[in-house]
Amino acid sequence: MFHTAVCDLLGIRYPILQGAMQGGGGVELVAAVCEAGGLGVLPTFGGTDQKLRADIEGVRSRTTRPFGVNIMPMGRGITERCAATCIELGIPVVTTGRADPGEAVVRRLKDAGIKVVSVIPTVEHARRMEGEGVDAVVASGTEAGGHVGTIATLPLVPQVVDAVKIPVLAAGGIGDARGFLAAFALGAQGIQMGTRFMATLESDLNDWGRNRLLEMRETDTIVTRAMTGATVRCMRTPEIAAYEEAVARGADTGELKELANRVRGSRYGEGKGDRRQSAAGQVAGLIREVVAVRDLIEGMLADAAKLAERLPSVAKR
Repeated sequence: MFHTAVCDLLGIRYPILQGAMQGGGGVELVAAVCEAGGLGVLPTFGGTDQKLRADIEGVRSRTTRPFGVNIMPMGRGITERCAATCIELGIPVVTTGRADPGEAVVRRLKDAGIKVVSVIPTVEHARRMEGEGVDAVVASGTEAGGHVGTIATLPLVPQVVDAVKIPVLAAGGIGDARGFLAAFALGAQGIQMGTRFMATLESDLNDWGRNRLLEMRETDTIVTRAMTGATVRCMRTPEIAAYEEAVARGADTGELKELANRVRGSRYGEGKGDRRQSAAGQVAGLIREVVAVRDLIEGMLADAAKLAERLPSVAKR
């Protein structure tokens, strides 16, 4: 009952995209999402071309189903290098995050037969990406983990749906059947989900991150520029809290740089106790167990179907 145009567009069974997550969504997770009927998406942020090629080979050794690669525009050289690798290796789907990669790159990907899905934070950005020729957009609310804008999912999604003619997926604050079904009520034709997939058996999230995720409340995320220079919603840590407190009291550039280096050092440290994965959405407050990807997807769809059957009776009351 949840088959939409997005399924046909991307060659998947269910309209569920896994958000690209560095440090939480590696090869095993991507392949598992694909095998369960969704679209797994590899991250490229902070990685080398050699790692991307190895990850692509790793996914292909585990599944024959379509998967995607996320290009995070962090400069023309990185964007073009990632795009060239995706074209060379015949990646079926590319998603873009933080900002679009530019019309020339979109055209190159499209000319190579690659479907392009852009994650956008505003209506204006959605219109621009449609004009550049992308196949679909993900309207990502500020509740989401990772790079975020300022508009919440509930008002953003229907406004984007009204503004463009291409398929729209919803992201931000979605982690169970209720959020999945709500996305359709807003006019979306599918969802992108990231944080909930971190609490799966196939995720490469480290021990600290997994334990932290299971105990988080809805108030335990924070939006900061300390991690990448752009606004990122992440798990609140002492290092990030110290940085944001310094910003609030008007600390000088030198102090902020030192505090940001501490944040990035804790994020990219090594060992089971480190805090290397800290991006997370507000939906973390709903997560209380680690499950297999297939059980997560199939359970969410089954619950959504049951919930949908109850809606008419609720509406009549």
